[in-house]
Amino acid sequence: MNKFNENIIFTDASLIAKEFYKKFKKKKNYKLVITGGAGFLLSYFLYVTEVLVEKYKLKISLVVVDSFFFGISNRIKRFKKKKYINFIEKDLSKENLGKIKCDFFIHGASIASPTFYRKHPIDTIKVNVLSLIKILDNFLGKQNRPNSIIFMSSSEVYGNPPKSFIPTPETYVGNVSFTGPRACYDESKRIGETICKNYFEKYKLPIKIIRPFNVYGPGQNLKDKRIAPDILKGISNRKIVLFSDGSPKRSFCYISDQIRGILNVMFNGKNGEAYNVGNDEMISIKNVAKKFIKLSKTKTKLIFKLSKDKDYTTDNPQKRCPDLTKIKKLKGKWKIRMKTNNGILRTLKYYKLIN
Repeated sequence: MNKFNENIIFTDASLIAKEFYKKFKKKKNYKLVITGGAGFLLSYFLYVTEVLVEKYKLKISLVVVDSFFFGISNRIKRFKKKKYINFIEKDLSKENLGKIKCDFFIHGASIASPTFYRKHPIDTIKVNVLSLIKILDNFLGKQNRPNSIIFMSSSEVYGNPPKSFIPTPETYVGNVSFTGPRACYDESKRIGETICKNYFEKYKLPIKIIRPFNVYGPGQNLKDKRIAPDILKGISNRKIVLFSDGSPKRSFCYISDQIRGILNVMFNGKNGEAYNVGNDEMISIKNVAKKFIKLSKTKTKLIFKLSKDKDYTTDNPQKRCPDLTKIKKLKGKWKIRMKTNNGILRTLKYYKLIN
């Protein structure tokens, strides 16, 4: 596959910055710290920061804390030259971040791909639980308290909801296996939310919780082993292999809408509350693969196989769709801007699978 079309991400970042720069402009200087900031999702903040600083001339500094568990991509390396961006290489499950003063803190360090968290279950639990406790303990001093702390949870906390809870509201308590092959991730995110809730209630820390739903788009590692990367690799090779019958349904959220949702909760969300952020346009995995093929205008074959991994589909939710009522009621009036077809087209353009 050819070099990626970075203009797609830059355009996304420019629109996000345009929407939120007035929020950042309210103060002369802002410091934002993000753990897991070199990963697919939160690395978008690097681009947004670049636009806010270089186009809108705002004084913002960004600190990215990451273990680089899967290495560092070339698209991220260029940001090391930016004076207002600082990278700290640390595994927070083993090391302390130390006292750090900032205006906003986003804890997104995690292993989020089922293939990889099943291979590294203990590491997954440690980064989702131990690192979170260490971070929150660092903010207990009143002089060291951010305006907002975001914990990146997951829609996996809901497990496999019944039909009566599709779309799923934040009040649904979940149907999750605590010993199954996905439990290391699902349950550590659930206890992560419990930790956040208790630190908010006992210490009044300004914590908000984000529950993302199936984010996809430019910048995702094609070796990630999740749905969209596997489809994109399949289109490149003209053969998409699904290790299921493709009937489970998901709600795919384009990454720029997810970042907008995080920012809206960061500025306008209520402390101690959880918010779904995603797209409520539900579609089966089989049909989303067909959409990618159709929009790519290729003759890619869609093949269904049984996985050699006997637990490949164990505890795999049959339907996942967010109820977005709560986030839509916030002051920022967030809503989905990128419909599925448009998001897929932008993703295909980024990977240069279409012109």
